[in-house]
Amino acid sequence: MKTLKTILMITGMLLIGIVSGHAQSEGKLPEAITAATRNGDAFELASYFNNKVELVLPSKSGVFSKEQAQFLIKDFFDNYPPVSFQVIHQGIRENATFAIGRYNYNRGQFRILFLTKTTGNQTLIHQLRVEKQDE
Repeated sequence: MKTLKTILMITGMLLIGIVSGHAQSEGKLPEAITAATRNGDAFELASYFNNKVELVLPSKSGVFSKEQAQFLIKDFFDNYPPVSFQVIHQGIRENATFAIGRYNYNRGQFRILFLTKTTGNQTLIHQLRVEKQDE
């Protein structure tokens, strides 16, 4: 009887670990989005944009079509070419995933917030906010 309890307890802990590990991996920003931001690749980043994207950039903000948002983010990357980008915090909020990153360019730093939603196996950016970061 004691062996059965031990087996059930170990099985329960394994299941909890698997479920929580799965939830944590779902809460991560896809590496392709991180890499596109780090490389200043507006075309690749835009491939993850929803049909309508809320953008908050230093020069412009609003809700834009995927194509308009790609043009605006390309302009941002051209004006502030990346030196580095690192995700510093991420998590799940309601039915969305968020990530906050530190974006360095040669004259300063921005904080970038991504809000994504995953449908099936496709993760799309619904909101991208870029805020000047004082050092």
